[in-house]
Amino acid sequence: MAGLSLKHIYKIYPGKETSKKKLFRKGKEDDGKRSGDFVAVKDFNMEIQDGEFIVFVGPSGCGKSTTLRMIAGLEEITGGELFIGDNLVNDIDAKDRDIAMVFQSYALYPHMTSYQNIAFGLKIRKIPVEKKTENGEPVLEIDNKKVRELKSKLKTVCGDLRYAEDGEVRLYFKKYIDECKTAVKELKSDKANADAQKIRDMQERLTALKNAQKNIIAAMHSGEAEKLEEAKATARELGVNADEIPDSEVKLGLRQRKAKIESDLAYYSSTPVQAYTYKHMPKELIDEKVKWAAEILGITELLDVKPSEMSGGQRQRIALGRAMVRGPKVFLLDEPLSNLDAKLRTTMRSEIVKLHNQLKTTFIYVTHDQIEAMTMGTRIVVMKLGVIQQIDTPTNLFDYPENKFVAGFIGTPQMNFFDVTVKKAGSKLETTFANGQKISYSLSKLRTINKKYLDGEEHELTLGVRGENISVKKDGLDATVTIKEVLGNTTQLFIKIDGDDKDYIVCVPDRNDMQPSDAVKISFDEKHIHLFDKQTELSVMSRAIGNK
Repeated sequence: MAGLSLKHIYKIYPGKETSKKKLFRKGKEDDGKRSGDFVAVKDFNMEIQDGEFIVFVGPSGCGKSTTLRMIAGLEEITGGELFIGDNLVNDIDAKDRDIAMVFQSYALYPHMTSYQNIAFGLKIRKIPVEKKTENGEPVLEIDNKKVRELKSKLKTVCGDLRYAEDGEVRLYFKKYIDECKTAVKELKSDKANADAQKIRDMQERLTALKNAQKNIIAAMHSGEAEKLEEAKATARELGVNADEIPDSEVKLGLRQRKAKIESDLAYYSSTPVQAYTYKHMPKELIDEKVKWAAEILGITELLDVKPSEMSGGQRQRIALGRAMVRGPKVFLLDEPLSNLDAKLRTTMRSEIVKLHNQLKTTFIYVTHDQIEAMTMGTRIVVMKLGVIQQIDTPTNLFDYPENKFVAGFIGTPQMNFFDVTVKKAGSKLETTFANGQKISYSLSKLRTINKKYLDGEEHELTLGVRGENISVKKDGLDATVTIKEVLGNTTQLFIKIDGDDKDYIVCVPDRNDMQPSDAVKISFDEKHIHLFDKQTELSVMSRAIGNK
């Protein structure tokens, strides 16, 4: 078992390059540009304790599965460091990371029985055994296989670093080049007063900037300090201080990775290490492991059955068993329940949690279903567009979202949001809604609000409140019921506030005689109101109740 440490992890998919042949046909010069670089994961930082059940959650395309695949070793890490236990694993192959992954599609062999599917990984896996002389002394050899692997990885990292360095130069020059392009365009657009000399001067500057950018990149690749300084001096003459080009987190991470690989390569190329031979795992041990996993998962009677004869839930248990017998330090589960029906998903959720409690191994679980996340995780990582929005316990995510996105994503039904202006008036917070209606809340009953919003001036904010924290009373905001949904012991009302076209949801904890088109008044529980900055969408409230 082991914890994990993810430090400044980036994943960038480079955009497409224009082919050399295409450029040649068009008579153009290759400027090395790429288009459409996609940042899938940006600056992911997290410490995962040994034995935790961590859930990555977010909408499709948020980077959760990509992060999981980087942990698994199925995706290269563009920048940053990944530790499993005390071991840096950026350049360790997936098979050597001591992890097990359960996929969404089960990935079972249809022609094999359950037993054979669970045992397959153990049968092809070989156990390392130390080579020894006849006298029992260890045999030391240069690990040529390791050397070849490191050389291949060094080549890849050097290519990535070169691209990162090129990108930073282009990004720095972009504002100067764009300014020139805009100026030329504006000069040409004024045909009546067009100054041909100014246009030529600006076009010459544009060409000079592009050449300066190209020369700096070429000098960097050459590794000659004299050439680089000469190229920078030319740029300075154009008003561009190339010494100010910043180092990105990605570039710094790649440099660290390159240095580590070079160090390892120097060591393994010159230092004999313990030599190993490899043998297959004994059949008796394989049988013992398979039966152990089958007993825990309750699938002993299914060991002779093929996948086509089993339900979706049974197949997923087989996939879990295949992962379990490896005895990994970390379990990775990529949306394993998405292909199951709603009832079976509920059952399997509890079974996976029970399994985690039994094994006490680190679990990292990916899902887009926030209900799965809330019911399974000891901590949850909410992601959006490759960026962590909040890491917290399920309860804290629900009660204290740090921004509007988390507030809207976590919870069913989702939180209601109102555009409001707020102003401190004595011991009250005067809140004005978009339709002009006003409600005052006692500051002593609200969670503490950032002082800059309590300066006596009006501030535009977003007020969030969950449906279960809205009451239908005799006083409050004027509203009209549009839809009524009876959900057993509770009733869900869709309402419109007078003068507002949006639909809001109110959860009433009992059945009632309210009907669509009925006029009602609604009020909010002060202790469960959330306020977010209109521009940044960050929460402006702390977790403590009461404003001084």
